[in-house]
Amino acid sequence: MSTSLDDFTSTANEDLYSRLSLTSEATSAEIKKAYHRLALQYHPDKHTNAKPEEREEATRKFQSLGYAYAILSDPKKREIYDKTGETEGLDRFDNLDKEGWDAFFRELWSGVVNAESIEEFRASYQNSEEERNDLIEAYKKCEGDMEIIMQYIPCGTVDDEKRFTKILKAAISSGEIPSYKKFTTSTSAVARAKRKKESESEAKEAEEMARKYGLDQKLLKGNGNEEDGLKQIIQSRAEKRMSALMESLESKYGAEEEIDELAPEPTDEEFLKLQEKLVANKVSNSKARSSNKNGSAKLNGSSKSRKVGGSKLDTK
Repeated sequence: MSTSLDDFTSTANEDLYSRLSLTSEATSAEIKKAYHRLALQYHPDKHTNAKPEEREEATRKFQSLGYAYAILSDPKKREIYDKTGETEGLDRFDNLDKEGWDAFFRELWSGVVNAESIEEFRASYQNSEEERNDLIEAYKKCEGDMEIIMQYIPCGTVDDEKRFTKILKAAISSGEIPSYKKFTTSTSAVARAKRKKESESEAKEAEEMARKYGLDQKLLKGNGNEEDGLKQIIQSRAEKRMSALMESLESKYGAEEEIDELAPEPTDEEFLKLQEKLVANKVSNSKARSSNKNGSAKLNGSSKSRKVGGSKLDTK
């Protein structure tokens, strides 16, 4: 992965707001939300199975988003940028020393996009109008191929397919979107079963990798809490990746300090599978807890007391 300054500022003449699909009227909250959403979409870990050129493009896009956010999220820098339309002297790369690069990459890789923020985003995004719009656009772009569509929907999993299919069929019936043959074939029972089987196989591989790399111990340290375990794994991975980037930068710019040899870690593809499994399990557990809670509420509701002849009788 390239780490040169040009990768972040190669589109210096491009409006920073347009990078985040916003206008200059955007609020601070809107800027953060836009960056969060796009960063999730273009995060390198989400494109490990893509073609090399597509992966490189996603990485450049992710870096470009980070560059725009670094300026627009800072009130003073944003004010100057709004007045001048220039980024010269505003970005965080001017005369950065080792500590400066360290701080930037730490924020870029593990700042806004982390386990906790992914869950927060998922809660507000799923079943929203924004998700529906993304689904419709992905459908058009992929000409109905559900297998590819799923790659464009943040936080989308195989468990969401039936819901997505229902939404798209309704949109087709209303004439909002065209009907594609590929949609019919890619949403058939056979196609869905194949994807579900692949998903289960990947989950099994993730469990094996967790044991192989000792990541299951991280989960145990979190007392079995998958969210805590995932946070530890992501944090550990972010630190290792940042160290690798720093090593590359220091080699390029002649840093004198020696870098300790990095411990072996899962490949991007292996980590992505593990991350998706852990997050998916957390969502499933959350739904189960919610279901149990609703069941208890109904039971309690049927146990209300009623008065008979001035005295209360329990109707359990």
